[in-house]
Amino acid sequence: MMDADNGNDRHDDLIVDEGFAVLNNFQPEKATDGADNKNSDTKIIDPIPRYSFASFANALSIPLGDQRESFLKDCSLVFTSRTKEDSESYSTGETFFLPCLMKPRCALEALAHTIFHAHVDGLEVASANGVKQSSEHGDKGSLLYDPERSGAEWWTLVLDAPSADEKEDTKQEELDEDEEEEEEDDEVGMHFDADYGLEAQFSNFMLHPRVGTITYLSDIGVPTLILDKRSPAPSDVEKKSLGGEINRAWLSHPQFGKHVAFDGRLLHGAPGKFFPAVDVSAQVTEPKLKKAKVEEKEFTKPQDPFSGKRITFLVNIWLNHCPIDADILDEDVVSKLTTVWEDPKQGEMKADESFTTPFQWNLKDVSVPDELGEVVKLTAASTESDGPAGVEEDLVICNREITVMFGATMKSFHDASKFAAIKGSAEITMGHGVLTLGIGSEVNSDDEDNEEDS
Repeated sequence: MMDADNGNDRHDDLIVDEGFAVLNNFQPEKATDGADNKNSDTKIIDPIPRYSFASFANALSIPLGDQRESFLKDCSLVFTSRTKEDSESYSTGETFFLPCLMKPRCALEALAHTIFHAHVDGLEVASANGVKQSSEHGDKGSLLYDPERSGAEWWTLVLDAPSADEKEDTKQEELDEDEEEEEEDDEVGMHFDADYGLEAQFSNFMLHPRVGTITYLSDIGVPTLILDKRSPAPSDVEKKSLGGEINRAWLSHPQFGKHVAFDGRLLHGAPGKFFPAVDVSAQVTEPKLKKAKVEEKEFTKPQDPFSGKRITFLVNIWLNHCPIDADILDEDVVSKLTTVWEDPKQGEMKADESFTTPFQWNLKDVSVPDELGEVVKLTAASTESDGPAGVEEDLVICNREITVMFGATMKSFHDASKFAAIKGSAEITMGHGVLTLGIGSEVNSDDEDNEEDS
């Protein structure tokens, strides 16, 4: 493993720059005064991640009916994760890997393949006049990544998303029974996506995917919070840079077919206590007679097996490195998936000839995200208010006990969640004392499960 400033021409070296694996001909971008600019047209500068956060509504379409139900059943089948328990650093579970050059074998792998290429296609070396350069490696040499060491790490989350009334009932039952454990729901602890298998071999070292992505397959559940906070550098053994205030974040509510992408180095999770789920449809008032008819119709419908579930399809874009612990989906599992799938290039059918595409990817250009609209501004709770919202404890990040202090009022955080739900996603700026990370004692990594969820 080498730092980018000390790289050489050895193809097999793992060269790292700013938390990413890079090509062995990569040169870190440095400020110049214009005097030394003669090699600027051949300098290799990575173009992704393109942004800290981006949101794309209606990026994915899956027809209602049997096709959608089958696709969601497949997501449930491969789902092996579970929400955070008090003794765990964050949600744990298995992830899968689809190499860049591997042909998808099922609809889920096809979606992971589609998302990967949506973010990396077009990453070619261009000269100053915009013409693609050639090299001794041919077409492969013209790419800004190594296809043989790149691919999509993917997994699914199918979590219970209890309503506000159900959460209140659960809370009351816990109080009545004097229980301390919370009912498992769709909250996900704050965490970094990284190659934790590599970190286990190289202490204090975190290698991240270039881009983290979430594609929502439901309209309900806790929103995702992405914080403008990167992981500490390997030299920061005590993780001091992880602590302190965070002044910028993004909040994304589940909307079926919405796709969000963010810098793979950013801290994220789904802290539902402070940023709860919002039922936008509940704000629409209907005439009582019409509502009664709707309820009568719904009573006769077959029960939706995925009603009340927060379902997400997650893909991490890895370039020039394959995460150690993410394996290709087992062939036995592939054989149990029910969504009709055909490789459109080969024409190999897995069912009858009336095959239709199991999903439609509508996103044409990932460099043009949706406008987020007005920025939500949060300030710390005043002395005249109800006080700070509270503290989230029992987190382990980078093998350290972490405390997240939420310094605005609970109403302010909840109102921010409601505002973000209107457009689906929103940027949040946070003033002094609104959100602060406190660094605690070191935790033995052997006692913690280190996998990534969103």
